[in-house]
Amino acid sequence: MPSKNNFRLLAAIMFADMVGYTKLMQQDEQMAKDLRDRQRAVVDKSIAKYRGQVMQYYGDGTLSMFGSALDAVNCAKEIQETLQEEPQVPLRIGIHIGDVVYDDEGIYGDAVNIAARVQGLGTPGSVMFTNKVFDEIKNHRGIRVEAFGNHELKNVIDPVGIYALASKGLETPSQSYIQEMTGSHQNSVAVLPFANFSGDKEHEYFSDGITEEIINALVRLKGLQVTSRTSVFAYKNTNKDIREIGRELNVATVLEGSVRHAGNRIRVTAQLIKTDDGFHIWSENYDGELKDIFKVQDEISKKIAEKLESNFTFESDSKLYEASTENVDAYNDYLQGLFYWNKRTPEAVKKAIGFFEKAVSCCDTYTKAYSNLANCYTFLATIGHMQTDEAYTKAEEYALKAIQLNNLRAGSYTALGYVKMFKHWDFDAADSCFRKAITLEPENVEARLGFSFYNRVVGRYDKMLLHSKVASKIAPLSLPAKLNLASSHSLLENYAEALELYKQILELDPNYRTAYEGMALVYAFQKDYDMATKYIKKYLKLIDGPFKGGAQLGYIAAVKGEVEDAKKYIEDVKQREEENPHLNLSLDFAIIYTGLGAYDKAFDYLFQAADQKLGSVLLLNSLPPFNVLRSDPRFNQLLDRIGLPKEVQTV
Repeated sequence: MPSKNNFRLLAAIMFADMVGYTKLMQQDEQMAKDLRDRQRAVVDKSIAKYRGQVMQYYGDGTLSMFGSALDAVNCAKEIQETLQEEPQVPLRIGIHIGDVVYDDEGIYGDAVNIAARVQGLGTPGSVMFTNKVFDEIKNHRGIRVEAFGNHELKNVIDPVGIYALASKGLETPSQSYIQEMTGSHQNSVAVLPFANFSGDKEHEYFSDGITEEIINALVRLKGLQVTSRTSVFAYKNTNKDIREIGRELNVATVLEGSVRHAGNRIRVTAQLIKTDDGFHIWSENYDGELKDIFKVQDEISKKIAEKLESNFTFESDSKLYEASTENVDAYNDYLQGLFYWNKRTPEAVKKAIGFFEKAVSCCDTYTKAYSNLANCYTFLATIGHMQTDEAYTKAEEYALKAIQLNNLRAGSYTALGYVKMFKHWDFDAADSCFRKAITLEPENVEARLGFSFYNRVVGRYDKMLLHSKVASKIAPLSLPAKLNLASSHSLLENYAEALELYKQILELDPNYRTAYEGMALVYAFQKDYDMATKYIKKYLKLIDGPFKGGAQLGYIAAVKGEVEDAKKYIEDVKQREEENPHLNLSLDFAIIYTGLGAYDKAFDYLFQAADQKLGSVLLLNSLPPFNVLRSDPRFNQLLDRIGLPKEVQTV
C-alpha cells in the first residue's frame, strides 16, 4: 500500500557514521554506547541549528536532510570540530545534493546512495562531499576544500567529483587513499618520454614536448588516471622493465614511443602495453608533416582511449587534444622553452624566457606560454638572479594575461599565486589562487607543490608536509615533489626521513644538485659539519663560475669557529656581487654574519632584502640558521614588515 505522504524534492543529504563502533562494542560496550550517545547529542543539536532534519538513526550513524548544501556543510564542520574535543568520536561525514523521494518512513534515491558512498571514502574527522555540493558552496568566503578529482563509485553510473572540507582542525584523506578506496588506479596510464630518433640531440625538446602534450590530452579523459609528467620523466633514458615501471607508478598500462623529426616531416611511433604481463595492446606509426602535429597528438590520444576501457565517458568523434595554439612555429618555440624551464637552473630558465617570448610573438593567445613566462620571471627574481621590480612586474603581466585568455587552467592560477606571494606579499590572495588551481585540476603536481611552498612561507609546516605527501603520491618519482617532501621533513626535524628522500633523488639523478645542498643543510643542523662540507662540495662541482658557494661554506666555517675562513667567504660573496650586478646576495651575507654572531650586520642585510623584496626573504621563518635571531626584537619587526606569522605550526 503506497504511503499517504509520498513526494519528491531536491535536498542535501548528509550521512554520518562512527568508525570502529562494532569493534569497540566487542571491547568496551559501555564506552561504545557513551560515544554513540555523545555523537547523537552533538549531531541533533547542530542539525537543528542549521535547519536540517534527522531522517533516520541506524546504530552508530545518522541520515539527515537539508534544504541547503551550505547549511549541510557548515553543520558537518561544526559537528566534526565539536567531536574532536575529548572524548573524541571518530566520525566520517559524507554529503551529496540530489533528487530524493521522501515519505513517512524515510528518504530514498540515488542521492542517498551517493552520500553514503562518499562518506565511506573519508577518514575519521573528515567531511567529504561531491562536485554538486561544491558547485553550491564554492563562491562562499571562508570555505576551503581539498579536491580529489573524479572517481567511479560502486552502483553509481557516472564518475563523481570528490572533495573534502579543509578547514583547520578537520582531517582530510590523502590522494592515494581515495584512489585505493575507489580502485581508480585500474583505469590508468603512464606516458613514458618518447625517444628522440631524429639523429640530432637538439631535437630532444620536440620529443619531450610530444610526450607532455599527449599527457595533457589524456588528462581530459574522464575516469582515466594519468601519471604526471614529472614522474614519467624520471624514466627518461632508462631501460627498466615495463612491469617494474607499472608497479612503481601503480598504473595498469604504459604508452611508449619515439619521434623522428627531419625538416618538415615527422614520424611518431607509439605502443600501448599492459604492465601486469608486458602484453602489447596496440601499436601504430604516424607519418606526416610538422603542420599536422596537432592532429597526430589527437589521434594518438583517441586511440589510447578506445583501447583502454569501454566505460569511459568518451565520444569517438570528440577532440581530446586541444592545442592552445594552431601556430606550429609558436608551438615549436614553446616546446623549446618548456625543455629549458624544466631544468630549473638560472642559466636554463633565461634561455626558456627567450623561447616563450618567441612563442607569444608568433601567437599572442598562447595561454601556456604566458603562464610559463610568469613562472620564469618569478623564479629568477626569487633566487636573486634578476632585479625584483622588473621581474615581478613582468611575471604579473604574463600571469594575468594567461588567466584573461583561459581562466580554467591550473597553471595560470599557480603562476598568479606565486606573483601574489612574492611580489605583493598578499598571502590571502596567494592562498586563493593555489586553491583555485587545485580545484580546477586536483592532480596537477605543480599546483600542489605551489600550495605546499605557500604553506612553508606562512609557517604552516604541518600543511606543507600534507601537500608534499599528496604531490608525491600523485607523482611518486617526481624529483621536485621528493625534494619538497624532504624539505618538509627537514623543517619538522625528521632528519632521517629527509636524508633518505635526498638519497632517493640522487639515485634517480646524480646531478640533481639541490639534493646535495639539502643534505648538507640537514647535516649542518645536526652539527655534523664534516658531512655538511662534503655534500656542499659535491653541490658546488655542479655549478659553473668562480666565487661560488660562499654562503654555504662561509656559514659552516662561521659556526665551526673558523672566523678567518668565514671572512674569506664573505669576500668571495662580495666579489661575486661586484662581477654580477644583477644578483641580489643580501641573504648570503646575512647567513654568514648570523653564523659569526655578528647580528647587527645580519639584520642590516635582512632588512635590505626585505626593502628590495628579495623573494627568498619570505623563507625567513623556515631557514634554521636564522632561528638564533628570534629572541631579538628586530626579528619580529621583520616578520611584521613582511606580514609573516611569528609562530609556526608543526605536526
